[in-house]
Amino acid sequence: MASPPAQPRLIVATCQFPVGHDIRMNAKAICRLIGRAADAGAGVAHFPECALSGYGSSDWPSWDGFDWDSLDRALQQVRDCCAAHAMWAVLGSNRRDRAAGTFHNAQLIIADDGSLAGHYDKRRCSANDQRAFTPGCRPLMFDISGVRCGGLICLDWSYPELFAAYADAGADLIFLSAYSAGGSRCKKHLHSDVVVPLMQGHAFANSVYISVSNCSLARQSFPSVWVKRSGRIGKRCRLNTTGLAINAVSGDSETQAFYKRVRNFRAESRSRDQDSV
Repeated sequence: MASPPAQPRLIVATCQFPVGHDIRMNAKAICRLIGRAADAGAGVAHFPECALSGYGSSDWPSWDGFDWDSLDRALQQVRDCCAAHAMWAVLGSNRRDRAAGTFHNAQLIIADDGSLAGHYDKRRCSANDQRAFTPGCRPLMFDISGVRCGGLICLDWSYPELFAAYADAGADLIFLSAYSAGGSRCKKHLHSDVVVPLMQGHAFANSVYISVSNCSLARQSFPSVWVKRSGRIGKRCRLNTTGLAINAVSGDSETQAFYKRVRNFRAESRSRDQDSV
């Protein structure tokens, strides 16, 4: 008699909407999608880069006059929504470090009780980003329902060592938040033809799941997408639309053991190469 299928370890809603500069409208869209994700049985909702705040450095290289109070209120609204639905959220937003006097392009990790469980600051900032943001200097790992997770943002996708470091540290799932929409024809061509295959390569090379959430403004370069550890594409959103894609981290023990062996082999190979330099 065949064994019943294993229950997923974690159900993930990879979400997208047309992120704008109206913080209040962004918060409403995020909360609506959290509700939809909860109704679909997800344990975490993942959102694009700067989803709550709007993408700062495109329009305000100076932070003079930015409404941080509105952002704080909107963040509390999202935290309350997560608590009400018992949902985690991985949420892009501007972040201010008052003590250091710096500003960051961040992912905020909100737990299912509404508490802030951590933040990741984008490490590979573009020249445009650096007009407004200070690059981060460290990775972030966190657990959701026993699944080890890591965070990355947009241009981080171009640096294989960031994915490999997470895999070597035991990450099962990487959340990558992006804002690739509304750009030039050249940029759209590059991102639509390159980014998703690149994510497939990172997933395959490191035996990790990758949730890629992208802003769905007009001329969206690619729809938000889920990439399996095998490098195969899972469910994805529709281009240029608000929505979510529901996927799962497998709970099959044999499959988990297989990918753990593969990942350990690759980590050992990289370590041998480093020792020989």
